[in-house]
Amino acid sequence: MIGLSIILSYRYWSPQQLLLGNVKPAITTKFSLKNAPSDSLQGFIATMSGNVTWLSRTSSKPVQLKSRQSIQQGEEISTGTNGQVVVRVQNEASLLLHPNTHVSIVQLLPQNFVFIQDKGSVHYENTIQVPISIKSFDLATIIIKGFVTLSADPKNQTVSVSVEKGSVKEGYEDSQNTSNVVTVNPGQTFVFDETNKIGTIQ
Repeated sequence: MIGLSIILSYRYWSPQQLLLGNVKPAITTKFSLKNAPSDSLQGFIATMSGNVTWLSRTSSKPVQLKSRQSIQQGEEISTGTNGQVVVRVQNEASLLLHPNTHVSIVQLLPQNFVFIQDKGSVHYENTIQVPISIKSFDLATIIIKGFVTLSADPKNQTVSVSVEKGSVKEGYEDSQNTSNVVTVNPGQTFVFDETNKIGTIQ
């Protein structure tokens, strides 16, 4: 009787243990398509006028802004022919978007701000050590504590970067696939020809 009990108990518990061993804990994540990562910084619209549109992280169609609001990474801002808007990030960096401009806010992490500007003119002001990186076509611009006006012309495929204050690094690959890094100083303007992959300082 004792032996039979042991055998029956073993046959009962073994499948239970096997099933329990195969159960995997549910995977949890803090990722949210609606909200940016918790360690990213928030920007806000300081002033605006004219036609300004905003594309949220979860929308496929931009909407016209009626009032000032917060801005987070993963969103986009555009201005119309009479539009102008100033976006500030914790009073440490600001972007002044002129008419007919489009900017994507790719990253607002404390270590680095990243934007994509594929159209129009933006005046960037960076008063902290955190670098601001801007991608326009195949040109990468890095601003560390400086005032810069960047203009991107999609029709002529050119980018113009005028430095008012501070020092700016420009990076691109030329037609020979050679990497180039150029330092642009105050009073200078860097012009990049996307079609021919040529950059010059004026």
